[in-house]
Amino acid sequence: MTRRLPADQRRAQLLRAALEIAEHDGLGAVTIRGVAERAGVSLGVVHYCYTDKEELLRELIGAVNSEVHKAAKAFVSVNFDSGARGTEGLRRRLYEAVDLIWAVISASPDRQLLTYEIVSYSIRTHGLPEVGLARDQQTSNEEIVRSVLERTAHSAGMDWNMGLDNMVHVVDSVIAGIGLRWQISRDDDEANTLLHRAVDLVVADARPTEGA
Repeated sequence: MTRRLPADQRRAQLLRAALEIAEHDGLGAVTIRGVAERAGVSLGVVHYCYTDKEELLRELIGAVNSEVHKAAKAFVSVNFDSGARGTEGLRRRLYEAVDLIWAVISASPDRQLLTYEIVSYSIRTHGLPEVGLARDQQTSNEEIVRSVLERTAHSAGMDWNMGLDNMVHVVDSVIAGIGLRWQISRDDDEANTLLHRAVDLVVADARPTEGA
């Protein structure tokens, strides 16, 4: 007999089961029956907590986005205020930041691969331009990139010729592209080299802040 749990604990249990399936076999493998079997509960328990598979997937995707965002924020919440100013100061700070961000990505390959699946699933399910949770994921990633660029540039006394918004989009796209390439090759040295070369290109667009 399935042990009775408070509703919030039961939903958390089912989400963990769904996440285990998704990380191992992909979003397409997540089914109500599969989640029930993985969690060791009856189908009725899953249907009681979730109206249908779509509701379960939406909560699962939201949880993945939230966890990835929290992990990344924890790694990049470093003090960039000390050190050299100017171009080289900015370069060193950004090297440090991308190394920390990459530590998050490379430490959880299955979870990161799932984030790419979320984009595909969201676009196929909701269509363009309403891409649902994929947009939330992108916004979350850009918030982290924006925070790093603002803090490193400010502490180094630098600014961006192309403007902060454009630079956020560029950096976010580069990290996503390198991350996808790494999923195929799993070459850590290449990924690190590409990230540092990308930083060099980003720094080439920087200029001293007016009045600094």
